[in-house]
Formats: sequence, structure tokens, C-alpha cells
Amino acid sequence: MSSALELLQRIVEALSRSHTERTCAEAIFRVLERPWQATSVELALLRGNIFKVGSHGCRVSSPTEAERAWVERAASGPVHVAPGARLVIPVRSGNTALACLTVVLGRPMTATDPELTLLGHLVGAALQHVRDLERVARLSRRAIAESRQLRDDLDARTPASFVVASSPAMRRIFAEVVPAVARQSTTVLLLGESGTGKEVVARRVHELSPRARRAFVRINCGAIPSELVESTLFGHERGAFTGAQARRIGAFERASGGTLLLDEIGDLPLPAQVKLLRALESGEIERVGGEHPVRMDVRVIAASHRDLRRMVETQAFRADLLYRLDVFPIVLPPLRERGDDLEALASQILERLAARFGRPAPRLGRTTLARIRRYPWPGNVRELENVLERSLLLSPGPKLELALPEASTEAPVQTLRDAERQCIERALAAAQGRIHGPEGAAALLAMKPTTLQSAMKRLGVTRPVRSSPLRR
Repeated sequence: MSSALELLQRIVEALSRSHTERTCAEAIFRVLERPWQATSVELALLRGNIFKVGSHGCRVSSPTEAERAWVERAASGPVHVAPGARLVIPVRSGNTALACLTVVLGRPMTATDPELTLLGHLVGAALQHVRDLERVARLSRRAIAESRQLRDDLDARTPASFVVASSPAMRRIFAEVVPAVARQSTTVLLLGESGTGKEVVARRVHELSPRARRAFVRINCGAIPSELVESTLFGHERGAFTGAQARRIGAFERASGGTLLLDEIGDLPLPAQVKLLRALESGEIERVGGEHPVRMDVRVIAASHRDLRRMVETQAFRADLLYRLDVFPIVLPPLRERGDDLEALASQILERLAARFGRPAPRLGRTTLARIRRYPWPGNVRELENVLERSLLLSPGPKLELALPEASTEAPVQTLRDAERQCIERALAAAQGRIHGPEGAAALLAMKPTTLQSAMKRLGVTRPVRSSPLRR
């Protein structure tokens, strides 16, 4: 009895590691092959295939009408020994017949009917577990497909990004450059300072392209831990590394048929740059731990605020990858060079923020607009959004009170006369009061000494007293 219980325990352990009907049959054969000298095991499903396992492997076949009728009778009947030393065990889950297990014996059997009936129930529980797993996987695949379809429908119904392009440079980008490149699947490289609207341009390219109804996927390469970059971009297989409990689809596959924005491409580690280059050149990716390449149809847009050519010189970025990305470069101007866009951009951001706060948008006064124009906006549009949000919170009335940073580099407005006087005074101080000579103030200002003297007289500027060395 103890040996029978040990055998059943081994069967339970083997079945617990089985995730398909075929692996269940193979597990039973491996356990029974030596103690029962089983030459083969046949697992015939009541509604499905027949799995016959022997020392030469597993053969899967569809049952004939006669075999199907026999399986129905055997699965509903008792344990019995058929001609040819074949042990026939009905497989049930509760009172539901699922299959019939046939073991071809190499020696006489000593197990009792209750033990064999228990074996049938154990196999039945394993089969039911496998079917539950398959049902969950099927529902999961359907949910993923429905989610992708809903996302695609939402993208298709979402109106195109509102673009502010009043300045000549931005007007040319959105009216001429973006429509021209959007029609093709050419790789685009967006360059410009942080916050200049590279993602807005990328989305506009996607919206105007034939891929507009498919996914737009954005990946910030600088925000991914280095050890997860390849998995994030290309995906991984189950068991590819510690913690990989299931297959993961990477960004390239999620963007299939659509557009993939690789933001901050300059932060991508060098090993990942090699794989990205290979993917772009071959049109194929390989999941981490995968054995077969996966074809892809993705439009890649890369973006960076860094000087990639300088990074190539310092060997921080691969030259061959830059050449592959730099097919159609678009350089975005900083906000300080887009004076014509500032008023419309500020108004649009205010409208959006006010709607979010549930209040009317305050008015932008003439003085406020003048201050917005004078400020250099080193953080570009992102900084403008932050300043306007802070100002909106601090302006309960109908007029916006602009709250620029305390350490604002907003340049004070000076008259031309004051600016000229200040410039001359600084030059005289630097030259220790000298006007003539190669180190004199006139040379520093790139002026003739006589012209400088005339300007000093006109502006009322006096020469500072030159310090003389102390006499001993």
C-alpha cells in the first residue's frame, strides 16, 4: 500500500507541472514506465484528441467514429483490464467523464481498483486544471485584442493635436515639413531643447500618416533602468530571466502597424543601441530569451535634446545608429525664438488649465504679455505651462497675475542711453580708466578712441581714477 501511495504522490507532482493535455499524458508515462514497466500510455479525450506516449515520443491523432464510441463507453465504465494486458482507467472530474486512460503493461499489476480509481480522478483534476488555464489564456488574449481595438478606435476619434504655429519657423514645420514626411514611413529624428514640443510634432506626423488609426507608442529611453531596456523595447519570453513569469510584449510589437516614438534616444545604453540598429536595418526584433525573430511594421521617430553628433565624437553614441536615424531631421526652435507664438500658446494653455480647475480662464493683460515675451523661458513650453499653472492658482480674479520664478532672469527694460552708458562704464572699469592702447576701453568696445571720448562727453561718463602703486 505504501508503494502505491508513493506512486500516486509522484503522479500528483508530475501532473502539477503539466500545463497542456499532451504534457499530462507524457508525465503519466514517465512516472509509470519503470514501476509498472509500461510500454505505452494512451490518453483519449472524450471531446478531443488521442495522445499516445511511448519510449519514442508522443503521437497525437484525431479519433475515428469507432474510437470515439469506445472512449465514451470506457470513460463512463469501471476500471478493467482489456485484452493485450491493457489497463483501462476512466478519467473523471467529480461526476463528469473527461477521458479514458489506457496503460499497456509489461508485467502483472498489483494495484487495487480504489487506487486505480483515485489515479483516474487525479488525472481528471489535472485535465480540468489545464482546461481552466486555457480558458483564462483565451479570455486574456480576447481582452488584449479588445483593448487594442478600443484604443485604436479612440485614437481614430480623437481630434488632431492643436498646434500653435504663428512664428515663421514653426509655421514652416507644421505646414510644409510634417505633411511631407508623414505620407511616408521614413524614420524621423526630432532635435531641440527639452520642452520644445518634440512629442507634439511626433504625434502630428502620426496623425497625418496612413498609420493614424493604429497605435502611437511613446518610450522615454532615459527613464528605463539599463537592465530593462531590451525587455521594454523588444519584449521577453517566459523564463528569460529571474522574475520573467510570463511573456511580455515590447514597445515595437505594441506599436505594430503604427508609430513608435523613442524619446531621449541619446540616453540609450550602447548595448541597446546595437540591437536597435539591427532591428531598424532588418525590420525584425528578437524577444529576450526568444529563439525566433519577429517581423515588425513600425514607423520609428527618435527625439533628443542632446547634441548627438558631439556624442558620436566622444563615443557615447554609435555613429552608424545616428546615420540610420538621421534620415529626415527636424530641428525645433526654442520658445525664446518663437515670440509670435507666445500669446496664442499662453492662451491655449490657460484655457486648458482653467477647464481642469473648473473656472473661467483669466485675462492676459498687456503688461503680463510683455513680461511673458521678455522672459527667456529656458525650460521652453514645459516651463511656460508650469508658470501659468502656478499663476492661475495665485490669481482668483479675472486678471492673471504672472508668477515668474523668484530667480527670474527676466531682463529689465532699459533705455538705449542707459544701456550705452552702462556698457562704457564697464569697459572703462575693466581697462582701469585707460582709453587708448590695445588694452584700453576703446579696444574692448571695438571703437575708435575719439568716438569713445565723444560718447563719454555726450553721456556724461567720467573716467575712473587709476590706482597707482605705493611708493616705498
